[in-house]
Amino acid sequence: MADKWKTLTEDTVFEVEPFLKVVRQKVQIDDERVIDDFYQVHLRPFVIGVPFLENGNVLIMRQYKHGVGRTSLTFPGGFVDPGEAPETACERELLEETGVKAAHTHLLGTFTDNGNQRGCVGSYFIQTGCRLVQEPNSGDLEEMVQLEMSVDEIDRALFNGDIAITHHAAAWSMARLHLNRS
Repeated sequence: MADKWKTLTEDTVFEVEPFLKVVRQKVQIDDERVIDDFYQVHLRPFVIGVPFLENGNVLIMRQYKHGVGRTSLTFPGGFVDPGEAPETACERELLEETGVKAAHTHLLGTFTDNGNQRGCVGSYFIQTGCRLVQEPNSGDLEEMVQLEMSVDEIDRALFNGDIAITHHAAAWSMARLHLNRS
């Protein structure tokens, strides 16, 4: 088994900066085999934070998401700006979307969402000691309604399908694992 495929050539097939880039690669997968047209999609890196308020409840939002075509529960998050550290992006998104500041932001992990075609890279955080410091001002297109929910309520929401986006379900699952180990 090869430790790493070797990229022999790479051509951009389609690009809309900074949102999307599709590349076609010629890759050598071992000593004998070459794939002439291996495609990858490069999307912007993102962050998601699971904010725990000082009272132990979680701040979550209800909003329409066009990718799933319905309203879903989501955690604060968004794109990482060029040159910005993921932790800084997570803290910025929390403040913009909710007006809340975290006392502590802890990285749960960074993951690629598609093992071969790449997709996007997301960094997931748990944020504790969160408290309101200003009015939200996200500048986003989506309308958001903030909710304060208990851990059990979010567990039920996940199992009921109210958290419809994989990245947000993963963020909650990682936060719960972190809580169980603490």
